[in-house]
Amino acid sequence: MTITQEVEKEFGLTIFRETIKKMYDDYLTHAHVVVASMKEDKRRAKELQIDWNKKIEEKLEEIENAQQAVSDWENYVDTIQSLHKNCTEQIDWKQIENTKKPIEPLLDSKNEVIAKSKLNNFKPSILDKIFGSTQKKITRLNGLLGQAKIKDQKTYDVNYKEYLDELNNWKELQEINTGIKNNETDFYKKALQYFNPFSDIGELGTQISFNFEQNHIDIDLHVNSLDVIPDYELKQTSTGKLSKKNMPKSRFNELYQDHICSASMRIAREVFAYIPIDYARINAVAKIINTKTGHLEEQPILSVIFPPETIDNLNLETIDPSDSMQNFVHNMNFSKTKGFSVVEKVELER
Repeated sequence: MTITQEVEKEFGLTIFRETIKKMYDDYLTHAHVVVASMKEDKRRAKELQIDWNKKIEEKLEEIENAQQAVSDWENYVDTIQSLHKNCTEQIDWKQIENTKKPIEPLLDSKNEVIAKSKLNNFKPSILDKIFGSTQKKITRLNGLLGQAKIKDQKTYDVNYKEYLDELNNWKELQEINTGIKNNETDFYKKALQYFNPFSDIGELGTQISFNFEQNHIDIDLHVNSLDVIPDYELKQTSTGKLSKKNMPKSRFNELYQDHICSASMRIAREVFAYIPIDYARINAVAKIINTKTGHLEEQPILSVIFPPETIDNLNLETIDPSDSMQNFVHNMNFSKTKGFSVVEKVELER
């Protein structure tokens, strides 16, 4: 006898079937609950994953923004004390002297020639004679000939204008070259005006004034104020966050010193790129308190005599701009705690 038969015998068929049905219903209910719970857990897990991914993205963005901010800050600080590294390429005056005079263009009548050939070779067809369109076509060809002449003339006018510009440019450079060879100071000035290397001097200073002599140039560079130096430091913490702290006063002053020395050397290098002179005296002029009057006045804080040969012997990529002043005759009074003090302009060579 089977188990089922034994149960039916013991409890009766009806009770057994009801019991089995209840057990099955309970199982289905439990199964539905489990499935629903699994779906809820899955949905919740998906939400948590989305939320986590969002937080990760936000954190990564925060880290990237911090990295970019620090990188921008570092690049700026590096730039303001590396001005001396960049310079215009040396002008080859000998090459300019040997440049040939521009050739005056000739009127090229190629369009006129083509149009005239079409007119001269025109032969009316039988249909032209029948319909009387011969004269109409000749008139049209004459019109095209006139247009061709105008087109040739316009092309010539453009070429001639370009020629005049090139000729004037050539004459001006030849004149400047001759003046420089003869050590004529007016042409030192004209050379700088022609090439205009200081048209955008924002990174170097606010104003430049020149005094030209036969063998040297005396330059007053009105330097940028202290505002050019950031008074804070940016760093990235170990957790990727951006940290901003006040820059120590000594560090601030040293950066400003490097900036002034770097800008001064850059000015000298630019001048030497255009004018073959013995030296340049650069006087860095800043608004500084006159201890006698207590007022802000523009006074020299650095005065340097730069010979081009000395600059050429330096490794400009690795020098410290402030330390490099020891290679030149100069006047500079600087301390880490107080910054620059007023100095006298260094004596010019006689």
